[in-house]
Amino acid sequence: MERIHIEFLRGAKRASGAYLPSHVSASDLWRSLLPLARTLAYLQSLGEANAKPGPITEYFTQWGERACFVSQRGTAGKRNYFSRENALFLDAVLPTIRRWWQKGELSLTEAFLLMTSILEEITITANVNGTFHDFNRNRIWPNAQQDFFLRLPITFASKGRFEAANNDALPFSSVVGPHDVCYIDPPYNFRQYTAYYHLLNFVAAFPFMEELAGYLSKLEYVRGQQPEDDYSSDFCYKDRFVTSLRSLFDNVDSRYVVLSYYSGRNHWNHWSKVDKPTDQGLRELRAIFEDRTIFSDCEVVPALDVRRNYQSRVGEQKQLVNEYLFWGVKKRAMRKKAVDLSALGANRRFGLDDIFKHVISPRDKLQDSIVAFASGEA
Repeated sequence: MERIHIEFLRGAKRASGAYLPSHVSASDLWRSLLPLARTLAYLQSLGEANAKPGPITEYFTQWGERACFVSQRGTAGKRNYFSRENALFLDAVLPTIRRWWQKGELSLTEAFLLMTSILEEITITANVNGTFHDFNRNRIWPNAQQDFFLRLPITFASKGRFEAANNDALPFSSVVGPHDVCYIDPPYNFRQYTAYYHLLNFVAAFPFMEELAGYLSKLEYVRGQQPEDDYSSDFCYKDRFVTSLRSLFDNVDSRYVVLSYYSGRNHWNHWSKVDKPTDQGLRELRAIFEDRTIFSDCEVVPALDVRRNYQSRVGEQKQLVNEYLFWGVKKRAMRKKAVDLSALGANRRFGLDDIFKHVISPRDKLQDSIVAFASGEA
């Protein structure tokens, strides 16, 4: 509990201006979160004491009997996402949260708070280089040798309205409410996010999945992904990218749009198809922002004139690339009709459609929570 408190105060100090109203102190918030802190302390002790391998050790580490893979090039080995200690930790904590959820001992919000703590720690201690499409094959890197520690998520009390959805950005853009700024950083090449972050998606769904054993029995590829738990984004295809982007801009009800773009190896500068990078992508995106049927004004700003592109392609010389921000003032129009946001197919398939759904903060309940935080009654 002492370490959880210290870590919480450090996080609160770093982010206080961003998430704490002036009338709510870090001490107030800590007191309101004591039940969560005690639960995390219990789970921490449970994880540290565990010696029994479970799904994480078995399927995702070199100590697992079901972690074997053979790559398309014929390379054989075992997955190596975690140290043994951290995998055993997860094998104690994740089934415990799953059991609490199945017994009705957790609300969905409580389960999400616990899972947030776990997911944030996985991003620090996983034995990967940024994404989960692959892992360090031959060793456990220093970051992955750190012991797993469950910290309090940086929760916040805000007067703002929020919406969240686990969905395709294109239909969601037709549903999300009016807002000031729409910031977009789409994939600019063939890499599908569901494949590159599959393990985080799996862990997030672990407590709620109806047929966990059946899901695990179908893991494939070197990375260990369930093929049915995948989603292909139109933005990852060159011939659909521009059309999809225009559709999103047409649909979204925002005053401004900001788009992040890097002109390195992307749809227009694919490393297997061009010898030298071109500015074709920059020109195509500029044409969209200069389209006066969508935007009344626009600007293109070099965000970082020169930065190093540290993509991990062995033997390739690191390239200097330009990075840009596109800014546009939207021509706003009333939506013609309401659009229902259907759940993703994978979420329906694995019984998660009522868990990862479109949520909107009720303003009255949000105000009540702010008062409770301030008074210490929450």
